[in-house]
Amino acid sequence: MFHWKPEYLHAFINERRPQRLFDIAVHLTQDLGMEFLGLNIRIQIATQTPRLFLYSNYPHEWIERYQRDELYKQDPAASLSHNSTMPVLWTDDLYREAPHFREAACQNGLRHGWTQSLHDLQHNESQISVARPTGTIGTTEFYGKAGSVQWLCHTLHAVLGEHHLSALCPSQPKMSKRELEVLKWSAAGKTAAECACILALSQSTVNFHMRSVITKTNAANKAGAIAIAAMRGWI
Repeated sequence: MFHWKPEYLHAFINERRPQRLFDIAVHLTQDLGMEFLGLNIRIQIATQTPRLFLYSNYPHEWIERYQRDELYKQDPAASLSHNSTMPVLWTDDLYREAPHFREAACQNGLRHGWTQSLHDLQHNESQISVARPTGTIGTTEFYGKAGSVQWLCHTLHAVLGEHHLSALCPSQPKMSKRELEVLKWSAAGKTAAECACILALSQSTVNFHMRSVITKTNAANKAGAIAIAAMRGWI
């Protein structure tokens, strides 16, 4: 049975510097008997193209090729993890339709491993992969360590996701309780008059709150404001 070193655990829980946090995560991964750790964080910004941030201790040649050729689009494990939060074990059968990707990954030591994803309420996504060049991963090891890898994924996502989101959107608008209520009922298809009745407000007050929401989200109209609010997890 593996045991994480207490000093690494303590440092990991308290670290907030992105690269240092990831470096500690690499040590924890290696304590699990894995050599490599890769993390892809996809940050969703309303009305913008999602931003992708990559962290890994993979071989330099593989990192360059992965980014240059956008190999994540060819990776079956990444594709499956985009639609599920179940861990995806790397097997030859999984890569049957992507033999060239599999061969290149194996040549760089990324042969045995698995990928774990996380999706938050703001539609941001993290995918963490652990790997090693030799040593088949059996069922006992896979399920015995999958929970620890999932915990690493959650912690890295929480800290690094917030770091990158803050850098991309330094001034997140703050919604009042009333604005959120108007948003919620508007998203449910209620008209301004119906919202006013439900919330015991005047229709002009409801319209005032919605105009405020549109301004804060920099949306073109009510529908756009609702879409942005949903994307950011406010409703």
